Amino acid sequence: MARGSSFLRGLLIVTLFVLPSMGHAYILPSSQIIEFMVRKFASVNTLRITQLTKIVDLEREMEMVFGESIAVMSPDLYRSEVAGQSGKRIIVRNGLRTVKIIDGDIVHEKENVTFPYHFLMVAQDSRHLLKDLEELGINLDMVSLTRFGGRIAYLIGNKEEGSSRLLVDKDFFIPLLLQYGNVAFFASDFAQIKQGLWYPRYILYSYTGANIEDYIQEEYRIKDIFINPSIDASLFDVSTIRSQFEKRK
Repeated sequence: MARGSSFLRGLLIVTLFVLPSMGHAYILPSSQIIEFMVRKFASVNTLRITQLTKIVDLEREMEMVFGESIAVMSPDLYRSEVAGQSGKRIIVRNGLRTVKIIDGDIVHEKENVTFPYHFLMVAQDSRHLLKDLEELGINLDMVSLTRFGGRIAYLIGNKEEGSSRLLVDKDFFIPLLLQYGNVAFFASDFAQIKQGLWYPRYILYSYTGANIEDYIQEEYRIKDIFINPSIDASLFDVSTIRSQFEKRK
């Protein structure tokens, strides 16, 4: 079945690519790895992304594919919406607050419990990012080398399967995998969008609950990326967005 194959593919991506750690070579501490990664993207304050999104929801036994527009602003502002369909699906994260709107109705609003992969690319402050990663349950005192998708990477966090972790490419200091709790982001197919700056063209998000029916997988295939476009900060105002959709009722 398509559902089963999608589920297995998601599990394989986040488990089979992480192989046992390598050798006893000198390994950088997590603070230095994160600092190098943040420096790589230091010139990025805002991002405007268009992508093709595919969602597999086993509980509802459905699969959806649609175009999506993403706006990201340093350090922790995020908005996604279905392209050309106002109110169809909007997700806004502003610091600790998140609101989700489906078909014009507010279906979710609470303090933010997720950390989007995109925030790794606009962090700007390595100390702030280290604090965020620690709050996700990643053990910053544990660093090892591993192979991931054919590349050598730093594994920040415990080695045990299912542990919260961040994998960073050893040569280019690009985040390859962010995993915490029931959430995992896997990034691949990196393209150079400006001199020395690489960004993934494919991102896989997966959420695994207690039962197989709770599994959700979202695939993002990036079409266009614009660095540092002008973005209106009001797009991330959760209170304003909430009032807009409350008035529609």
